[in-house]
Amino acid sequence: MVAQRKGIMGFFKEAGYNPSRWLPSGVALTERSTGKTMGWHGDVIGELNNISREDQEALAVASHANAARAEKAGYFSDEIVPVMVDAAKNIEVKCDDVLQRDTEKMKAKMPSLKPVFRKDKGTITAATSSALTDGGSAMLVMSEEKAKKLGYPTDVSVKSWYFCGIDPYPQLLLAPVLGWGPALRKAGLAPKDIDLYEIHEAFAAQVLATIKCLRSQEFFDRYAGGGKPLLTEDIDRSRLNVNGGSLALGHPFAATGGRIVTSLANELRRSGKRHGLVSICAAGGLGGVAVLEHTPKK
Repeated sequence: MVAQRKGIMGFFKEAGYNPSRWLPSGVALTERSTGKTMGWHGDVIGELNNISREDQEALAVASHANAARAEKAGYFSDEIVPVMVDAAKNIEVKCDDVLQRDTEKMKAKMPSLKPVFRKDKGTITAATSSALTDGGSAMLVMSEEKAKKLGYPTDVSVKSWYFCGIDPYPQLLLAPVLGWGPALRKAGLAPKDIDLYEIHEAFAAQVLATIKCLRSQEFFDRYAGGGKPLLTEDIDRSRLNVNGGSLALGHPFAATGGRIVTSLANELRRSGKRHGLVSICAAGGLGGVAVLEHTPKK
C-alpha cells in the first residue's frame, strides 16, 4: 500500500464487535497454515530462541512505562481521534484503556499470572501478549509534489520498504528479520544510521526473538540461505518503541500498522532525529519493514 502514489489508506478492526453484523467470520486468531494460534507460535518462538519469562515481563513494563510517559506529555493528542460512544451521557473515549499507568503495581502482579497459550510449559501471559482491542487508523499517502501543492508537511517520507515471508512453522512471526537488511540497502543506509526503532509488539517474546535473531548466524543460515547476520550486537533499547507499543496500547489488527508509522513519523519530528525503522510481523509468516526519513525544515 505504501507504493501508492496517492490515496486514503483506511484500516479498521473491531475485535469486540458482533461478527454477524459485519462479515460471516470473526477475528481470526488461528494461523491457517499450521492450525495453531498466534499465541502458541509466539510461545514456541520464545522457547526456541531462549527468551526468558523475566525478559518478556521487563519488555512489557518498559512498553507501558514509555506509553504512560508519552500520554502524560501529550504526545498522543495529535494521533488519537476521540469517539463519542454515548452522546446522551456525554461518554467519550479519548485515551487507550488497556494502558497500565501504574507500572509498579503491574510488576507486582505479573509473576502470579498463568501462561495462557501453552499452560504446561509456556511463558507468555496476558501481560506479555498484546490485547485484542477495537480501533481504526487512516493515513494519507501522496507524492512530495502533491503534498507541497496542497500545503501538507513534507519533512517525513517513506525512504524504502520491503515485504518478506518465512516458513510459518515454527518461526511464524520472525519474517521481519529477513526484511531489515533489504530495506536498509534500498534506503542506502546501515544499521548504525537508524535513530529510532518501532517493532510491533504482538508478543514480548516475538520482539526479543526478532532482536536476537538479527545477530544469529544460525538463523541466517537456516532461513536466509547464509550470509552474515545484520547486527553484531544488541540494538540500543533506549531507541526502541520509545512511546510504547502494542503491549501497552493494544493491537486492533488492521489498524496497528497505521498507528506505528504515524507514531514514528511524529517522534522523528519531535526529537529531530533523521531515520526510523518500522518492523511488523503478520499472519502467514509475512513481515513488513520500512525506513522513514525525516528532513528537518531549514
